[in-house]
Amino acid sequence: MFVKPRIIIVLLFSITISYSQDYRNVDEIKDDWQEHTTFQKHELLSFCDFLISDGHYERALLSLFQYLYKFPSDTLEVPILYYIARSYDLSGNPILANRYYDEVINLTDQNNRVHQAAYYRKLLIQYYKGNYDMVLEETENETDPYLIILRGYIYLNNLEWVAARQAFLSADERFKHRHYSELIAPIMQTIDNAAEVPMKNKWQTLAASVFPGGGRAYLQEWGNAGGALASFFLVSSLASASTDLNQSGNLSLTDNRNELIPLGAGYQLDSNDLPNNPSAYGLPDNVQLSSKNKYLIYTPIALSISIYLGTILKTYQDVDSANQLLFRNHIRRAFEKTPLDSFMDFAEPNLVQN
Repeated sequence: MFVKPRIIIVLLFSITISYSQDYRNVDEIKDDWQEHTTFQKHELLSFCDFLISDGHYERALLSLFQYLYKFPSDTLEVPILYYIARSYDLSGNPILANRYYDEVINLTDQNNRVHQAAYYRKLLIQYYKGNYDMVLEETENETDPYLIILRGYIYLNNLEWVAARQAFLSADERFKHRHYSELIAPIMQTIDNAAEVPMKNKWQTLAASVFPGGGRAYLQEWGNAGGALASFFLVSSLASASTDLNQSGNLSLTDNRNELIPLGAGYQLDSNDLPNNPSAYGLPDNVQLSSKNKYLIYTPIALSISIYLGTILKTYQDVDSANQLLFRNHIRRAFEKTPLDSFMDFAEPNLVQN
């Protein structure tokens, strides 16, 4: 009678013992969950780093914002914000990039590596936008070699050779590294060679302008030279064209026929006998209307002279611009060989620890 209840009790006791062996306390569960969370964070950070490295900035932004949502107030919040700004920067959205760089700057100390990187990036955005005066004002009296290099490139863009030379020499002294010296050397050579750039002389430009389009050709503006030459000869051809006005057929209604053809020859119509010979009326056998208007030549002549003199004056005024263009072509080769970004190897935060 009591066999079955005993069997049930034994079974329940056995089950309790077996389950008690797998029992885990709260701390163990927390540790396992933390390990799982850490793995998720590492995987997401690795994915973000991969997307940024491969240039998939829009997808990287989605993953970076996802990280901030999943792990609020995380220790990597500031580096994540920095790379959000960097992704906006690289994707061509400087407004949002500046907004997140400012957030990084406000959340960090001035000596923090991420703070400095965000500050450099903000100034680089202004440099590439052409806000040179703003960058020079912001970096005045700076001793940071990265900022001095930035000032040097601005001086080069402004063709301020002395200031540019001093800036690059100062940066070289502060870097104190062979790598930067090798980058600066060709730029210094470009500055020294600026004096050898062949300048265009204004008087020689005037002499060349005697021939239509010659001044533009002297300034190596071949398109403008061809246009000036074609315009001058086109208008000149109009001036040299025939100014005769010939008319055939009916007479013009605007002309006075009494002045063109005599209506009478001094005879009186006293009888019905009219002369049969047309010459008796004083009328010519053939009427040819022709006139030569000398005034028609004045307009094209005046126009051609205006084009000729205007081209000479404009060419004379553009000599300084042409010389400036020669200098810009000179420094452009230096920029192509040693772009500004080749210096900007400052420390940036890491998403994934190596």
